[in-house]
Amino acid sequence: MVKSISLGITGHPIGHSLSPLMHETAALSLGIDLSYKAFDVAPDKLKQFIDRLRAEGIDGLNVTVPHKVAVMEFMDEISGEASAIGAVNTIVNNDGKLTGHNTDGYGLVTSIEVNAGVKIAGKKIFVYGAGGAARAVCHAVYDHDCSRLVIANRTWSKAVEIADGLSSSNADVTAIGFNSNKLVDSIKTADIIINTTSMGMEGAAPKPPPGIEGVCKGQLVVDIVYRPLDTPLLKKARALGAETLDGLWMLIYQGARSFGLWTGEKFPVELIREKLLSELSGNLRK
Repeated sequence: MVKSISLGITGHPIGHSLSPLMHETAALSLGIDLSYKAFDVAPDKLKQFIDRLRAEGIDGLNVTVPHKVAVMEFMDEISGEASAIGAVNTIVNNDGKLTGHNTDGYGLVTSIEVNAGVKIAGKKIFVYGAGGAARAVCHAVYDHDCSRLVIANRTWSKAVEIADGLSSSNADVTAIGFNSNKLVDSIKTADIIINTTSMGMEGAAPKPPPGIEGVCKGQLVVDIVYRPLDTPLLKKARALGAETLDGLWMLIYQGARSFGLWTGEKFPVELIREKLLSELSGNLRK
């Protein structure tokens, strides 16, 4: 008899997550007996929840904000990628042994190279933000041999932390603040601009990040936000002549890699995109 696979996602809050729909749709299309639940876990209850994960034999878990860093101390093993990034977004439970992985950077790079048709190698990259997602993105583009990486954040010291964690032997890595007089020029001279902040997200300020006037024709602008799908940043970038890529692709590809770790199966990417677009448009009509 084929074993049912028990999966989930934990964060706080978690009610908005598209992950249950995404993974259950994939499983259904592949004929896999799988359940995927959302677990809203407060930070002070995280250890207790991870103990439950071991005891109840949940096969795997996605981890989202604010637990991606805190959960690391409860892992038995951490992949090299997750260790370098300093954050875990996927857990595999193998008979009570928990291994932490990070698939966010893979999701971002794959979305750019597959769906925008742009290779990271040799490109000048500009990243907005210095949170957990930014860490994964910066490590990923660095590992894919970008030629220059500028990390811009409201709190400059946090951008410096990420820059210091990357050896500058492969690329020119710089950290700047949002108030830097180098901000606009750094954007103007970039090939790819990536927003990893919550600016433009539903419930946040409906405006693009600072320095957007530096965007120009021939650039690719990527926003990892997918609610709304067409963010203020992407709208402004298109008006300035740039190509754009929404955040839903990154969500799907990071999910695809997690799904592969848990099941060994390949994600039906186009089917998932269609299903999630339908869900997002349905929410807009409500």
